[in-house]
Amino acid sequence: MRKLALICALLWPLLWWPSIVLGQPYGSSLPGPGPQSVDAAYDGVVSCFRCAVTPTPENRARCQQEGHQPLLRRSEGHTHTLIGSINKLTAQLASDELHGKSVHIKGIYYPKTNHILVSEVSLRERGLR
Repeated sequence: MRKLALICALLWPLLWWPSIVLGQPYGSSLPGPGPQSVDAAYDGVVSCFRCAVTPTPENRARCQQEGHQPLLRRSEGHTHTLIGSINKLTAQLASDELHGKSVHIKGIYYPKTNHILVSEVSLRERGLR
């Protein structure tokens, strides 16, 4: 029993010195996680996943019944899924009012999912495309 206690007493500092000295287990230098969300403001054209990306007569009829699945197509080539932060914005984004129009979107961008939680949307003037 004495030998086991002596061995443990000698090995413990050797195994755990990085966590004691550096404050990290085994001196891990892994980078921390990136930002989960970013406040953003983007300009682009609102389109629909069903009507514009996969245009079939069935999808167009479904959009007329249920509303559009809004996407924001930016001039840089990026496409983002839009989600309204309140019911009024969700209904506005899914309506024909903004479909195919140039808009300015403010909201929270989630890089991992490529979604924008929209807090404000406004139509842009035609000359700004």
